[in-house]
Amino acid sequence: MDPQRYVRAYLERTYRADHPDLIEAAQKLLHDDVAKRPEHYAQTDFARALISYARTHEHLMDALARMDDLPDEEFERKRAELFDQTRHAMHEIAQAEPQVIDAQLVGAMLTDQGLDACLSDLMKIEAYARERLETCAAGFDEEAPHFWKSDLLAETGCSAAELTRTEPALVGWLHTLEAISQLSLASARYRAAARYARTVMRAVGYPNHAEGTVLLSLARLEDSDGFFALVHELEQRHAQAAAEGYVEDPLLHGVDDSPWFLLARTLLLYKEGKERPARRALREFSQQCDGGAFLLLNPTYINPYLPVRPTVHDRWKLVHQAVWEAEGAVYDTPDFVPWAETVEGIFEASEGFAERHGF
Repeated sequence: MDPQRYVRAYLERTYRADHPDLIEAAQKLLHDDVAKRPEHYAQTDFARALISYARTHEHLMDALARMDDLPDEEFERKRAELFDQTRHAMHEIAQAEPQVIDAQLVGAMLTDQGLDACLSDLMKIEAYARERLETCAAGFDEEAPHFWKSDLLAETGCSAAELTRTEPALVGWLHTLEAISQLSLASARYRAAARYARTVMRAVGYPNHAEGTVLLSLARLEDSDGFFALVHELEQRHAQAAAEGYVEDPLLHGVDDSPWFLLARTLLLYKEGKERPARRALREFSQQCDGGAFLLLNPTYINPYLPVRPTVHDRWKLVHQAVWEAEGAVYDTPDFVPWAETVEGIFEASEGFAERHGF
């Protein structure tokens, strides 16, 4: 979740708690003013540390985006400098306020260490974040459907989604779980990846595509029953969201439209030796996912998730995320990509996308 979004939501919530009699017009003014000058509403060291984190993170992502067109050598040098500076800044924030979970998380992910060591650090952060929630976040319940006790929801009149997006500790914990699941997927720990991602899936008010991690993991494990049971669950969830007027992701129209589902289904069918269904599934992935064929045949760099996959506004960039995340599972099946290139229409679709987008 974008730090600007949840930090501002937290500042609004804490101000409203101190001013319970705000009329609707005043609440609208509050919302606009928090966006313009959040520091005015930061009345505690924790709130000020959150703002510092949000600004440091924004600088990090903006600087990374500006490096896209640099020559390779200069890119590597400047990115290393940026990561060093950001890691130092995150360390200072976390030292001053350890409860800013995301500062701990991003700092650990920027440390120059192996994947296993990074996962070990993230596991410690997850345990700390969960402990803080259990001791300090009134109404948090890890076993509750959406992590909030029903009596708290009834007492406050707030939805679970509203409580989640205004509680930085819960957002930080979910970010940590999501980062662990994605690193587990990348390191072939497929069962662990699915387990952590399923926990993230239980959250509401927290935009994510954790289901993609689960689908890719189940495909790589050749768990056909689990895969299609999850697809059915996702279809029901999408129908319920539509009935309630809630759009989970404006770039998707349901699980059948998801690049994670379409690619994972292809991989699953291929690994099961179902040649014809796999070919049909691959062609459907290529047809419904602009850029899918190109990105599968030509792995293309994507900025690292810091700490989790960012929200994108172009359909093909969502496809890019799905293919990038599938890299470990796909290349753990070394004959999959060469096979894909032989399927009728896939190479042509790849070349057509490359010409249209200048790749």
